[in-house]
Amino acid sequence: MKLLVFLPRIPYPLNKGDKLRAYHQIKHLSENNDIYLFCLSSDRINPSHVDELKPYCKDIHICKLSWAGIILTLIKNIFSCIPLQVSLFTTYGAEKKFVSYFKKTNPDAVYFQFVRSAEYAKKIKTYIQKHADKTENKKIKTVLDFQDCLSMNMYRRAMVSGFAVKQILMLETVRLRKYENSMFDLFDTCTIITKQDRDCIVSIRRKEIKIIENGVDEKFFNFTANADKRYDIIFSGNMSYKPNIVAAEFLVKKILPLVQKSIPDVKVVLAGSNPVKQVTDLACSNVEVTGWVEDMRLYYAQSRVFAAPMQIGTGLQNKLLEAMAMSLPCVATPLACNALKHPEQSGVLTSQSEDGLAKHIVALLNDEDLRTKAAQTSSVYVKTNYNWALSVKKLEQLLK
Repeated sequence: MKLLVFLPRIPYPLNKGDKLRAYHQIKHLSENNDIYLFCLSSDRINPSHVDELKPYCKDIHICKLSWAGIILTLIKNIFSCIPLQVSLFTTYGAEKKFVSYFKKTNPDAVYFQFVRSAEYAKKIKTYIQKHADKTENKKIKTVLDFQDCLSMNMYRRAMVSGFAVKQILMLETVRLRKYENSMFDLFDTCTIITKQDRDCIVSIRRKEIKIIENGVDEKFFNFTANADKRYDIIFSGNMSYKPNIVAAEFLVKKILPLVQKSIPDVKVVLAGSNPVKQVTDLACSNVEVTGWVEDMRLYYAQSRVFAAPMQIGTGLQNKLLEAMAMSLPCVATPLACNALKHPEQSGVLTSQSEDGLAKHIVALLNDEDLRTKAAQTSSVYVKTNYNWALSVKKLEQLLK
C-alpha cells in the first residue's frame, strides 16, 4: 500500500506524545507499506532529525510554515467556527503544497494526525471530487487520528486559568467540540488512543471511533544500568506542556511537604525538556530540574518511585508506560491511571488527593518488598497490554 502520512510536527526527537506515536506507527507501517511523509514545521529544521526518519520513508517533505501565513489565517478565521488550534497549523501556502504532494504521490490512503490537520484533508477531498480521473478512479481511504479529545484538554486547562485566559479557552473549547463532531463526515475512519478520551468526544457518533492504543518499545526499555538510586521520586515529560507544569507544581508544592513529614531528605527529579520558569522555580535542595535529557532511561534507573499526579490534560501518559516498562513502581491520579486498559490490573497505586498520593509514595519508599511487587506487576502488565506491533497492525487494517 502506498500511504501518505500528514503530521503537524516532525516526529523526532521523541519529546512529545504525538511524536512518539507517529514515529512508531511509521516505523512499523513501513515494514509492509511505502510511506510518504508530509510534515509541517514552524521551527528551524534539524537535518539529523529528518535523517532518523529516512529509513522508514520512501520520501519526506517538510513544509515550513511562515508566521506571516499563520497570522493571516488567524485573522481570517477569528470570527469563524474554526478553532485556533487548527488555524495555528494552517496556511494557504502549506495547503497548496500538500495538494501538490498528494497529486505527486497518488496514494492509496492518507493518514492524518490531530484535528489540526483537517483543513488539509478538506482540500484533498475537494481535489478528489474534481479530479477523479487523475486519481485513477480509485477509492482513496482517509483516516484521522484524534489522538485524544482536544476539546476536553482545552476545557480542563480553562478550569485552572485566570479569568481572561479562561474566556479564550472556553471559546476554543466550544469551537473544538463542534469541529471534532464534524470529523465523521470528512474522514472514512477516525481513531483515538483510549476509550476514556473517546467518551469525551461530544458526538452521537463517537462510538464509531476506533481505539488504537499506544505501545512500549520493549527492546529499548529492557535496560539495565548499574546506577545508584539518586532520586526517590521522578516525574518526567515535556516541561513546557501545561498539564505537566500543573502536575510538577502539584507534586512539589502539595505532595512533597507531606512526604517530608515522614522522609525529610526525600529527593525529587523533574526530568524533561523545555522547563518553563514555573518549573525551574521549583528547584531547591530537595528538587532537581534537569532540562533536556539525552536518555530518560538513566533517570528512571536512578529513581525509586515514579509519580504521575496529573490534574488536567487528556490522553494516555506515555511517561507512565515507560516507567512501568522500566520496572518502576508508580503512583498516579485517576486521570492518568484510568486511561490504561484494565487499570485495576496495572499495579499503579492511585489517589486523587495529595494526602493519598503522599501516603502511597511513603509506603513504597519505606517498603522494598512493596516496591518490588508493584514494579513487577506493572512491568508484566505494560508489556502484555501495550505492544506497538499489534497496535499498528490494527491501524494498518483500518487504512486498507
